[in-house]
Amino acid sequence: MHPMPESLLAELRALVGAAHVIDAGDALEKLSKDFYWYSPVLRPQLEDKRADVIVRPGTVAEATAVVAACCRARVPVVARGAGTGNYGQCVPLYGGAVLDLSRLDRVLALEGGVARVEPGARLGTIETAARAAGWELRCMPSTWVKCTMGGFLCGGSGGIGSITWGGNNAPGNVKSVTLLTCEETPRLLRLEEGESLRALHTYGTTGLMVEIEVRLAPKIEYDQLIFSAPDWDRLLDWTDGAARRGDWRKRLVTQFEWPIPSFFKPLQRILRPGEPVTFLLLDRAQAEEAVASSAASGLACVQRTPLPDPPRPPFITDYTWNHTTLWAMKSDPAFTYLQAGFGPDFRGQFAELRRRFPGEILLHLEWTVGNAKMMRGNAAGLNPEAIVVGGIPLVHFRSEERLREILRCCEEIGVFIANPHTCFLEEGGRHPNIADKRALKDEVDPHGLLNPGKMKTYAHNPFAADLAPP
Repeated sequence: MHPMPESLLAELRALVGAAHVIDAGDALEKLSKDFYWYSPVLRPQLEDKRADVIVRPGTVAEATAVVAACCRARVPVVARGAGTGNYGQCVPLYGGAVLDLSRLDRVLALEGGVARVEPGARLGTIETAARAAGWELRCMPSTWVKCTMGGFLCGGSGGIGSITWGGNNAPGNVKSVTLLTCEETPRLLRLEEGESLRALHTYGTTGLMVEIEVRLAPKIEYDQLIFSAPDWDRLLDWTDGAARRGDWRKRLVTQFEWPIPSFFKPLQRILRPGEPVTFLLLDRAQAEEAVASSAASGLACVQRTPLPDPPRPPFITDYTWNHTTLWAMKSDPAFTYLQAGFGPDFRGQFAELRRRFPGEILLHLEWTVGNAKMMRGNAAGLNPEAIVVGGIPLVHFRSEERLREILRCCEEIGVFIANPHTCFLEEGGRHPNIADKRALKDEVDPHGLLNPGKMKTYAHNPFAADLAPP
């Protein structure tokens, strides 16, 4: 690594104001990191990595000038949203400048079922504005209150809503992204419809998103439902059937094995000790039918509350997707997680995992359409069903070798794993269009300055000789 030139720091302060350039202190450390510590593998690899400077532009013009200055100085540039990602996406491997885009936070337009926003716009803000206009986001992570749209598209894949609309890469969900290139004279490059897939889930290695268009769904008034039963298989049969009912308008279908519900401390007054539970976010007009259906199957509805509009807590989504892992880690720091896509014989796969690793894996299931988060890319082709059982199972971490053994077992029995214990793009999941992504990086980042090292198969890394990545 080379020291940050003082002349560049002075130039950056002149471009965005001294208050928006951070080169020391706790803020530098905090803004250099995300939630990489969810992984006991990534924690020691990334804990000493940090930027030389954080720059917080307030306009696209300022961002353009900052990128041009860094490019002339041949300094790495790493984009950051709200830092809610879990894979070290925004942790710089070689120092340089972290470009904090959280000040580019405007909702530019909500027209014709499309939201046009800046990358730093928070999904909670967009969702509230969209619902006021009769719409809602098609999919969002459990961190939706704080997560930014740019961070979600660059580092996330799907979540709440994926049971109906799929993930970010599902056809039609993203209408366009406008990228800022990393060159001495940066350009704006607009990718529309299917072309936008080249820039999704690339950790900011393929250009800096400065404007985004996503399609919305018609707004639905939801009830938040929690079902409980003493028998896991009975609950699983009903939940799987509910997920596959095309006439029920759903935003969330989640099931938790006991003792996972015991980790949800604010819900203990309503949850039954020892019982697995299912969470549903369902059209309010259909909630009564769902409650009756569950009762006929021997389940109990232990909570039914409306989702307020505009949204305000409590949200059952705060316990789903990767928020589940956070609740588990609060209870026992030895917990970590995997991201799984199960096959048609998911019951058999559950049984085999329990047989091979008794007590080490706890099942947290999320139902999605086939091209959503847990079945990214060509993994979706391995499962022909429209609705698939994905999940974020909890793992009681013993060692990195034991974790690799679990991963090998999953591969053997046909469970797709998007590995969250690596900061490298290609190792985190299958990317059938990785050649297109590398070609886009060639086009927008000729000097290899954007988040260097994270696209592991990209040949040009000018900093590789300075410091070997983890």
